[in-house]
Amino acid sequence: MAYTKNMTEGKPFPLIFAFFVPVLCSSLFQQLYSIVDTIIVGKGINDMALAAVGATGAISFFIFGFIMGLGSGMAVLMAQAFGGGDYERLRKTITMGIVSCGAVALLIMAASLIFMRPVLLLLNTSELIIDDAVLYIGIILGGIPLTLAYNCLWAVLNALGDSRTPLIAVIISSVINILLDLFFVMVCGMGVEGAAIGTLIAQTCAGAFCFYKVYQIPFTHLKKVDWEMDVALIREEFRVGIPVGFMNSVTAVGGLLLQYFVNRFGVNYTAAYSACMRLVEFMMQPCAAAGMTMSTYAGQNLGAGKIKRIKQGILNSGVIATAVAVITGVPLMLFPSRLAMLMLSDMENIALAVGYLRICGGMMWSISYLFLVRDTLQGMGSTFVPMLSGFLELIARVVIVLAFVGDFGYTAIAFAEVGAWFAAFVLNGVFLYFKLGKLERSVHNERS
Repeated sequence: MAYTKNMTEGKPFPLIFAFFVPVLCSSLFQQLYSIVDTIIVGKGINDMALAAVGATGAISFFIFGFIMGLGSGMAVLMAQAFGGGDYERLRKTITMGIVSCGAVALLIMAASLIFMRPVLLLLNTSELIIDDAVLYIGIILGGIPLTLAYNCLWAVLNALGDSRTPLIAVIISSVINILLDLFFVMVCGMGVEGAAIGTLIAQTCAGAFCFYKVYQIPFTHLKKVDWEMDVALIREEFRVGIPVGFMNSVTAVGGLLLQYFVNRFGVNYTAAYSACMRLVEFMMQPCAAAGMTMSTYAGQNLGAGKIKRIKQGILNSGVIATAVAVITGVPLMLFPSRLAMLMLSDMENIALAVGYLRICGGMMWSISYLFLVRDTLQGMGSTFVPMLSGFLELIARVVIVLAFVGDFGYTAIAFAEVGAWFAAFVLNGVFLYFKLGKLERSVHNERS
């Protein structure tokens, strides 16, 4: 039987922590097999293959980030409907989300496959790696429908307070992905193509497991009437989801710009940067897990009209966010070369990664708090300011890298990354403070 959790009743911290732990484990396992992909490609093939895969990272985030943003709109509305006990609206939100997100995702897939090579050329991708990069990203993009299906199922489970099932799904997926990567790359010698195919097969298995669990929840059983078009609800999902999608994509544009500057330094820098991004993304996962937890918690409690519980949840999650920032930042500062050696073979590339990892490690607190405040806003349906923060991150990355690249070279890329985190945190944090005050006054006036 599937597990659901109403987070509108009971002490906030135990609820938040119980939801946070499986989300954290799920995120870590997801990143783990991403890192294993990198290790197998880097060690099983060579650093050039690693550079090819890494050169597609920002593009992948640009595309999949937008699709996931649309799915988050569906998740926010489902969490609010579940918190308010409106199961009819919950089912309707699921069906309209499938229709709207599916149509957009297919259009994005077609456009992406057509324009991928020109985009990689525009980013100064070296001729030495571009063929492998196009092959890898082409296979991954061909699996967009699978990614969409898994994302929708994850959104349903997350909105209903079930963080256990996605964890089990990711563990299954991780094991399958690692085994297939070893077989396709190390045994069959398929190169980057094998790594991409293994990822898609693993994701399909995770999606199938989530579907099985969702089907076990009685009030999510879809009826014919649930599939009748509801334009107003689709518009509401787009209102919430599109700003998040744009935020993810605009943030990815900033990553693309950094990738452009990195590629100008040469293939060695591209390989080092690829390893750095994998490691930093892995260390970000506890921070992201705290944010995702607050998104569900805030959505359910907003649906129940319990604003004070949201404020209590933020304080409790703040403790968790602080702890994970320390736990993840310290290893990056103290052991950067050892971490880089996990993925890179060339000592010159490892040396290039050290400074970047230390700078990011020292600023992990800012990304931790950013996830917390931004995801809380998104869970409450306030997605416009988080979208603006995506543009602010883009501007910060461009300004900082242009200002410092002449004097600091490759190190300016790290300055731009952490500067963007800090700027976005300040904007979202200030808006959240005023948003909660306004909602609290509104609830007080209604009861007076």
